[in-house]
Amino acid sequence: MKKVAYYVFSHKALYTFIGGVIALVEKVNTEELGLSVFVEKTKTEFEKFANAINREYTNPFTQLLIEADQHRDDRFIGLKSYIGACKYRKEEAYPGASEELERLIARVGTDLYKMPFAEESAALDTLIDELQSEQYAKAIRTIRAKEWIDQLVESQEVYKNLIQQRIELPNTNTDTIGDTRKPLIRANRSLLLMISLQEQASENPAITELIDQLNNHISKSMSSARLSNSSKNKEEETETAQQ
Repeated sequence: MKKVAYYVFSHKALYTFIGGVIALVEKVNTEELGLSVFVEKTKTEFEKFANAINREYTNPFTQLLIEADQHRDDRFIGLKSYIGACKYRKEEAYPGASEELERLIARVGTDLYKMPFAEESAALDTLIDELQSEQYAKAIRTIRAKEWIDQLVESQEVYKNLIQQRIELPNTNTDTIGDTRKPLIRANRSLLLMISLQEQASENPAITELIDQLNNHISKSMSSARLSNSSKNKEEETETAQQ
């Protein structure tokens, strides 16, 4: 089955894409093909995502939180990459210090930036507390990682302050697009993976036909999303040039 680049989908485009996946899969006998559990999981996460979209497009903090989350993701990925690169420095002390910090990140969550917002916040708080403890002070000094850590701390504080401001608003909804998008993508990935595995295991014609239909849906959806992104970028470039 064709790979899906979920990052190209806006929230509304993702809603349309996964809604289409569910519609195609439900045309076959999911119970007979061993897909029922995966379909139901995807439908459950899809409903949560749909509800979050309906609520949050009227919430003034939605876009601010998405941008703030992206900033802290970037700072974490940058810090992780820098620590990894330090293993290859020629200075004798660098590799050991780098590996010590890598073990810490692995314990807290190497891919914590892929977690739902609330889980990511908790994981980052744990990581920051550890990095600011005396235990890792020497390793941080050795590879000169303080500036990266300071930027991570700052981006986390910006995000948490926005969350607090949103909580203080009347009738605040806590189930955000960010909280529901990542679990929905995981559920859809599992569903598509199971469909592919079932084809390999059973060579069922019904599965083969379903995969053909899904591949067509994936191709059209991704082409549309990329075209939309390209048009948006061109509009932004035109606006910038006119300023």
